[in-house]
Amino acid sequence: MKTRFILLSLITLFFIPKEGKTQGFLGGVHLKSGIPIGDFNEETGIFVLPEVGFGILHGIQGTPIFVGAELGYGRYGTAVNRRSDIFPGVNQRFRIRRNNNYVNLMGVVRLMAPEVMRFRPFVEGQIGGIHTFTRSHIRENRLADPIASGTERYDWAMMVQVGAGLLVPLNSTRDTFLEVKLNYVDSGQMDYLTKNSAYYIEPGELVLSPKRSGFNMLQPSVAVRFNFD
Repeated sequence: MKTRFILLSLITLFFIPKEGKTQGFLGGVHLKSGIPIGDFNEETGIFVLPEVGFGILHGIQGTPIFVGAELGYGRYGTAVNRRSDIFPGVNQRFRIRRNNNYVNLMGVVRLMAPEVMRFRPFVEGQIGGIHTFTRSHIRENRLADPIASGTERYDWAMMVQVGAGLLVPLNSTRDTFLEVKLNYVDSGQMDYLTKNSAYYIEPGELVLSPKRSGFNMLQPSVAVRFNFD
């Protein structure tokens, strides 16, 4: 018990800021690469999920705690087919593009340590939701306006993330930072389409074969953050 108390005290001291002042706002643009694991990897066989996002954090005065939110958009597959049997009685060849998309909105709580050798290490947790949706567009060719388009499948679930990273100042005024981070991502079960989940069995008859799993990923990311006092 005494050892646990000492360890907890050291961790607490490590994250206490050197000065009790407002930490200001940290806004940033993120580039993320999700690496599917577990059931998500088995169901999809996807190698990487690119995501771009925006986040903002606010430091609570006199504490190492930052709170904020992140909004992200990503794509977990895309496919292009060219077929002449989409519409019954029409023998013209059309181009079909399907994009499997997702958006997430997360609340963030971060514990950020004081600067250590020009780095500020941190740990964080996130909770929010994820929305998946597959959009299709049918065109005569790549440059033509869509003849038909729509959302073919969508779902949503709760999502949690935990992770750690480093914040590195990029200038002497310490108002621009490079952030590197690794998060573990887990969501509830969802129905979603992959690039091989849509096919035609007869002229004009589309069959959708959705997968079901959570979005389980390891997600390395890099961001540029700006400090706003």
